[in-house]
Amino acid sequence: MKSIAVIGQGVWGKKLTQSIQKASIQNQVELISSRVFLSNTPERTFDVIWIAGRPGSQAKILEIAQSISKLVILEKPLGATLNDFLRVEELIRGANSNIDLSMPWCYSNIWLNLKERIKYWDLKGASLTFQRSGPVAHTYISPVEDWIPHDIYLASDILPSYEEHALVRSMKKAFREVVISLELKREITLNFEFKVSSSKESKCELITSSNSAYVDFLNNRLLINGEASEISISSGLDEINRNLLAAISTEESRTIQFVRTQTWMKLLIDSA
Repeated sequence: MKSIAVIGQGVWGKKLTQSIQKASIQNQVELISSRVFLSNTPERTFDVIWIAGRPGSQAKILEIAQSISKLVILEKPLGATLNDFLRVEELIRGANSNIDLSMPWCYSNIWLNLKERIKYWDLKGASLTFQRSGPVAHTYISPVEDWIPHDIYLASDILPSYEEHALVRSMKKAFREVVISLELKREITLNFEFKVSSSKESKCELITSSNSAYVDFLNNRLLINGEASEISISSGLDEINRNLLAAISTEESRTIQFVRTQTWMKLLIDSA
């Protein structure tokens, strides 16, 4: 039996709790509000704490959680300010417990199928584009700050530490739209396109010199070289519980790598 605390009683925190409980009746899952956790921290220890609070409280909760849990999973966004992001990396480096990040889309069936199909492709000269649109969902965070971590994690899953050799080709920033184009080594182009809209979309397109892949996440559609590709299911677990299992064995260096990429993108957008 694992004792798991989910911190944050918003929609996502409740979804995490329900998903983890459904996967195994042996999991003892407790949903705690961020306010209660900060003001009246539990005296017992947990096997896992999954932090799903608001951006402004993430680093504060992490500081406490890493001292009372064997494993901590931190939800996106990592913080509200650049200092929050830097504090998160500092805490990960000095933590006694395991710390990983919440990136369930990286464990979705469609993404795992895409990675399997492209693992032998030559990405030299490739173009990788992420497109996301939808209505404003929160008053306390801009749409881009809310959306972009999803696609940064996905991009980093294919192109680890891409920020270390990225050049900004172009960037357009407004409240309702952000477009970023980066030039990476091996002549790879990485694009992020975000737009506030009444219709929701989340898509990814990879084009190489000899192949192409197209992903429609919301409609669960995968095209390889223009042909529909069957999406196989790798296990009976959903992406949340795959994320949980993967976090148990994640190395600190990988977590810090993803945090650094998020921090670099945060600085890039804030400075525009």
